[in-house]
Amino acid sequence: MLQNHEVSASEKGMSRRSFLGYGAIGAGLLGASLAGCGKKGSDATTPVESGSDTAAAEVDADGFVVKATKTDGKSADNDLVIAIEGTIQNLHPMNWSDGNSGNVCYYMYETMVAHDEDYNFVPMLAESWDVSDDALTYTFHLRSGVTFSDGTPFDSSVVVTNYNEAVKKENGWRRRRTFVQTLDDGSENYRVAKVEAPDANTVVFTLSAPYSPFMNSISQFYLINPSAAVDPNYNYLAQSAGTGAFTLKEWVNGDHTTMVPNPSYWGEKPTVDSVTFREVPEAGARIAMLQTGEADFVYPTPSDQIATIKGAGDINLKAQKSTTMRYVTLNTNVKELSDVRVRQAMNYAFDQKAYAEVLYSGFADPATSVLPEKLHSYEAQTPYDVDLDKAKSLLKEAGYPDGFKLTLWGDNSTQETKGMTFVMQQMAQIGITVDVQPMEPATVADKTALPADETELQMWYVNWSQNDADGFLRSLLSSGMVPPTGYNTAFWKDDEFDANLEKGNAAPTQDEQDKYYRECQKIAWENCPWLFLATDDSLFSYKEYLKGVRMIPMGIDATHATLER
Repeated sequence: MLQNHEVSASEKGMSRRSFLGYGAIGAGLLGASLAGCGKKGSDATTPVESGSDTAAAEVDADGFVVKATKTDGKSADNDLVIAIEGTIQNLHPMNWSDGNSGNVCYYMYETMVAHDEDYNFVPMLAESWDVSDDALTYTFHLRSGVTFSDGTPFDSSVVVTNYNEAVKKENGWRRRRTFVQTLDDGSENYRVAKVEAPDANTVVFTLSAPYSPFMNSISQFYLINPSAAVDPNYNYLAQSAGTGAFTLKEWVNGDHTTMVPNPSYWGEKPTVDSVTFREVPEAGARIAMLQTGEADFVYPTPSDQIATIKGAGDINLKAQKSTTMRYVTLNTNVKELSDVRVRQAMNYAFDQKAYAEVLYSGFADPATSVLPEKLHSYEAQTPYDVDLDKAKSLLKEAGYPDGFKLTLWGDNSTQETKGMTFVMQQMAQIGITVDVQPMEPATVADKTALPADETELQMWYVNWSQNDADGFLRSLLSSGMVPPTGYNTAFWKDDEFDANLEKGNAAPTQDEQDKYYRECQKIAWENCPWLFLATDDSLFSYKEYLKGVRMIPMGIDATHATLER
């Protein structure tokens, strides 16, 4: 999932941070001579080459990197176009696996509770809720007068039907894991003992045992028209079935998804005639669309396009801190990667600061944990400061003095390919030859979902965003979440990590939960199931005539945007 809301720099500690742009990133990565960068080790090098745009830029107190100077522009129409880097693969609100698909679902489907810009729980389809003293009973008081887009009433029976469908194993909904825990031995633990509807506007969840992330699970529990939820053949790519502000008009594979306002929406009505998410993997092409007015909003915005945006005059560029963690999973079932010394060596060889500068022009912070700094349970770990001598020594101890070969998978977008190329060059410094293999996002998703005995995965250049610690720790690192169940594509298993995670889940207070989650971070950091990269800021740009778009935990929120005409 994507990042958070629009906030001021002072709120998030940006404090007019300066950086250097790298206008020729591609050339610097793919063909540059390697320049020394102050690393420890006898032959330390890093593939950093400055581009043509070397003027320092700043983030002002309101988060603007570039503020439009031409303010009299008007939109040619009332159709909002958002150009994005990735693809939209699945519009089932309980079965998507990529952030772009989840972002689009947000426009058409709703949950009982949501997160505000400060990651607090706020009402959506539930007006209020109560939690029992023993933390086992959650009672939700539902909003009345809500209907699905076809007129079907929303009530407590809908919630019960949706829960029953969500936990059915044969349905294969990915969000099932928010309610059902898969144990390492393959058995399952149902976190909810029962769901009851005492009246039309009240639904009660009784848990099997205290589970502190339960409200976060509810915030991801998108509610579907019951006639669609029980229909295994319902085509979510052809029509929507939600209570949200928009309904699906069309989805064109690899090109765009268009939504139009839901005339029966219970809340504040949208003012635009349509919202289209257009898939544009090439970074320069997205900015060109923004310049010509073919797009009104672009995310992500490459940092090497700042000079172009400044020159346009009618485009705003903003930056804000995010919860997007970038990392490379290291399949611990691969012989070479099964040795923790090898994985540590790879981290000692990787220059996070250079990565943040070259890939994001400084709009990123080196990873200091397996959680991003914005999350409540985050605790900074001892960094793997670049030390090539130590990295080579660890490889020698592990029996690989001359290195070895690995393959690296990732999406074939401009930015992801650059990132993988940077990883390749960094690993070459310690004799590890990396074969970079960019692929279509859907292909990568399919290949990385295979179980251990079928996968060919060795390394995966990927990113993840969630709004709570459990969404990172459990989904990406727990033993029960290896593919195909979840996204632990490192296939890393650690009993101590799992035990602390469970204790954190059952903790009655935030402080106690943090204690266990911090121990989880320490264990994972020392074991290096990933190559730790960075948390990058959200950079997004938009026409001056576009008002009211926000970045929220679910991504781009344009449900109440306006186009000045």
